[in-house]
Amino acid sequence: MSRTRLRFIRRVLYRMKRNYGLPVTLHERILGETDLETGTKSVTINHLRIDRAIVQPSRTHRDFVYDLAFISANKDFTTGGYFDTSDRRIIIDARDLGTWVLDVDHYVIFNNRQYEIKSIIEFENNMGFTVLIRETKGVKITRVEDTISVMCLDHTAVGVV
Repeated sequence: MSRTRLRFIRRVLYRMKRNYGLPVTLHERILGETDLETGTKSVTINHLRIDRAIVQPSRTHRDFVYDLAFISANKDFTTGGYFDTSDRRIIIDARDLGTWVLDVDHYVIFNNRQYEIKSIIEFENNMGFTVLIRETKGVKITRVEDTISVMCLDHTAVGVV
């Protein structure tokens, strides 16, 4: 691809981030060891905050899933369930990721809602990514927050005698 086209893509990404960018947080679950006595699994969550990702409007629709008995035995309809999902596309500039590698096992938190990553489309020369994310209504949010500790120093000291 020619240099002018690559420069054009970079400029468009920059302008879209400035005009339409919203903060999102990428999360990665890392399963640790399992305690054989209690059966509990340790889970570590890494996260990366992106200050300006281009978030497109959502599309909400209702899905239906058949029960396993219907699928495996091919019998008459037994049971199933409806659930609501909401799909969005976000565009992320590769420079905002740093060394972070996007994966479909990660999830995104945007506007106090948790979205699972469904697909990742890569731009030319790794300049950015279009990510399809899906929210299932009613899922408990697994969030990691950055904590900031503020300490004020001043020239006085107080002591107890």
